[in-house]
Amino acid sequence: MKNLFVLLLFPLLTWSQSYVGRVGTIPIHFKIYADQDEDQPSKGRVDGYYFYNSKLINIPLRGVFNKEQFTIVDGYHYFEDTFEESDEVFRLKKVENQLVGSVTIKKKRYKVTLTETAEDPIEDFRNPKLTFIRDSISVYNDKQLVWLHEKYSNQKLFRLGNGFTSQQRAVFNPILDNLHLENAITGLDCNSWFEIGHTVNLVSTKYVSFTQHYSVYCGGAHPSHGAVSYNFDLNTLTNLDDIETLYPNLDFFKLLKEKYYDPEDEFQQECEVFTYEANWDYKQWNLTSEGVELTPSYPHAMTPCEESYFLSYKELLEKE
Repeated sequence: MKNLFVLLLFPLLTWSQSYVGRVGTIPIHFKIYADQDEDQPSKGRVDGYYFYNSKLINIPLRGVFNKEQFTIVDGYHYFEDTFEESDEVFRLKKVENQLVGSVTIKKKRYKVTLTETAEDPIEDFRNPKLTFIRDSISVYNDKQLVWLHEKYSNQKLFRLGNGFTSQQRAVFNPILDNLHLENAITGLDCNSWFEIGHTVNLVSTKYVSFTQHYSVYCGGAHPSHGAVSYNFDLNTLTNLDDIETLYPNLDFFKLLKEKYYDPEDEFQQECEVFTYEANWDYKQWNLTSEGVELTPSYPHAMTPCEESYFLSYKELLEKE
């Protein structure tokens, strides 16, 4: 079913449509979003994506249409005046409820027939097919972390296994399920450059702490790099957001500044690590076997300033 959106602030009529069909003999899902110019409604621009049903990896699309004719290329190589140089070029004609024509992929031409559908390619077809497969087990102090990968995106993450109580697994494994699913979905949506890795910082009778590192480019001016830590309290069955939950009486910025501040350090001065406290308002932190690692948070353009600083449990106990 075609969805219509009238944008009142701009002279455009925007519509979207999902299709199912084939490239040659290979089944695909295909979706486009079209912007028509109010002054020339027979012409406009197209964005969208398609994926092969066997792969589920989104391939972005961009192009133009003129009356019933669509010229659409893979969005990675979109230049209006050099369509012919793109790796993939769809030339399609709208015939009733179908788009028919061909696609040239690396100089090979394939027949294309696409039929309108009310099915959403992502929510109704792709996401329900995601499958998590068990890989291996890591053992820490008689506690198992069971590693899995998602079949289509190959994104990896662990679950709590034997050695953890049923309550601990019931609380924290759904959090890991959701994180893994989110990573898999984003990896399939953004496949041009999407790297995620994990470091297990601590597994003990009290805590599980791990850090997710990411390096992602999904379009725009710059890639995104960073890390997010997760700290599970096995006794209170909570995912700890703030280190102050464990140490409510400590001023961590003050402790770090006392230990690490060096007015002669060019890196510290350039990044204002210990001269601008707001850099620590949204700090990342994780537990280790010896203490706590804390990392200041910066705007995207200053992520090279995000270096970690360590405080031992002995130091924290002395300061409480």
